[in-house]
This record gives sequence, C-alpha cells and structure tokens, in this order.
Amino acid sequence: MSQASKPLYVTPWILLNFMLLLILTSSNSESISHYTDFVYKKCRNETHIPDTLVTSLVQELVEKSTKSKFYQTSTGDDIVTVSGKFQCNYDLNVDNCHDCIVNIVSRLKCSSSSLARVQLKGCFISLEPEPEPTPDQPEHESVKANNRGLNLIVRNDYLQHKKCGERRSWIEGLQEVRDAAFEMVAKCVTSSGVRYCEKRHEGMFAMGQCEGGLEVCECGECVSNAFQVAQDECWGSNSGEVYLENCFVSFSDYKPHQGAI
Repeated sequence: MSQASKPLYVTPWILLNFMLLLILTSSNSESISHYTDFVYKKCRNETHIPDTLVTSLVQELVEKSTKSKFYQTSTGDDIVTVSGKFQCNYDLNVDNCHDCIVNIVSRLKCSSSSLARVQLKGCFISLEPEPEPTPDQPEHESVKANNRGLNLIVRNDYLQHKKCGERRSWIEGLQEVRDAAFEMVAKCVTSSGVRYCEKRHEGMFAMGQCEGGLEVCECGECVSNAFQVAQDECWGSNSGEVYLENCFVSFSDYKPHQGAI
C-alpha cells in the first residue's frame, strides 16, 4: 500500500520572492516591449530603382544588425546608387536591435517606390538615392533660419517628425526647467563619447541621440537644433519628441520608457 504524498507547503518567504520575481519580470518586459512601436514613415518618390538592388541592400542591413547598432553603406550600378543605413537606440542590446530592424523590413515598401525611411521607437532604417554634391554647396549641408532670425549651418538636419504632448503652459516655471534640461543634454552629447545623453533636471527628463556617423561637434549642433524645434513647436507642452535627419530628442515631466523619442 503506497504512502500518501505529503502536501506541498509554500512558506510566506517563498511566496514573497515569487511575487517579486513576477513584478520585476513584468516591469522589465514593459520597459523594452515598446521598442518596435511605429513612429513615422516617409516614402521617397523614386520609381526607377531596381527592386533587386534594394533587396540586397536591406539584406545587408539586417545581417549587420546582428553585430552592430549602427551601419551605413551604399550599393549600385552605372546608372543609380542607393545608400542605406540603420541605427538602434543606445539603450537597446544587440538582440533587441536586430529584432527592431527585422520589424521594420515589412514596412519599407511604398506604393510608388522601394525607398523609404521608417522609424520605430527603438530604431530606424533609411534607404535613399545617393545624392550628387553640387559645386555651390558642400555635400550633406544646408542653411536654414529659425524663427529667431539665426542662420544655422546644419548637416541635413531636416525635420522628419515631431510630436508634442499635452499643453501645460499654465504651470509656472515649466519652460525654464525644460530649457535648462535641454542645455544640459546638448552639452553632454558632445562630451559623452557615445553621441547619447539623458539628463534629469528638477523633474524634467530630456534625452538626445545622434546618428553614429556624426562627428562630435555635428552631434551637438544637431541636438541643439532639435531642441530649438521642441522649444518653438512644443512651447507649452509637458512632453515632446523631435526627429531630425541625423538625431532625435525627447523630453517629459515624467520618467519615460527608455528608447527613441
């Protein structure tokens, strides 16, 4: 006659540790699961690019994302050359970076072209025709004027996308605190060595990240220009995101999830 098995007794200590493990797992999952969320897409009006050329370029970018968080290259023939690049957010590991890039691939196709720039929360891919430099203007540079009348020499700092949060202009001192956080980040990206910085100032969080191909001084200029857009376009908001061609910034009066803005 077999002896009846004893009931399993779970001590309060074991139960507490189990509950803490669930909470931490859930928290970590929430903090990184957003990196494949869609942000924006811009299609290029190019209809003469061979699909085979684009396909091989995309395959190369996907393969490189298993080893790196930034890569740029170009490919072509005697008629056309296409450049491609990707970048993942500084706080993503390589596995999550690769996953993010794979999630972009299905979104690249446009109705009139195979070239596009697609931004997810944690990464972007950009495919475009290789530009021909002109004698009158250095390659990848342009001049634009902001609403304060200052001419800024920028390196392709074209506005790609912006999003402003809730208007809270009635909160006294909000803009001053925000602008101080902006200045801290703009200075930090030039000294961090990784073209990325996040700062907190009196409850305001601000973050900036540059494309891996930018020089340090170019990174500082790009982030400063992005924060200028945030000041002008999101003047009374408690949060915002600004994407330029070569950098992006975000700010919020609460702790945001890590990732792109």
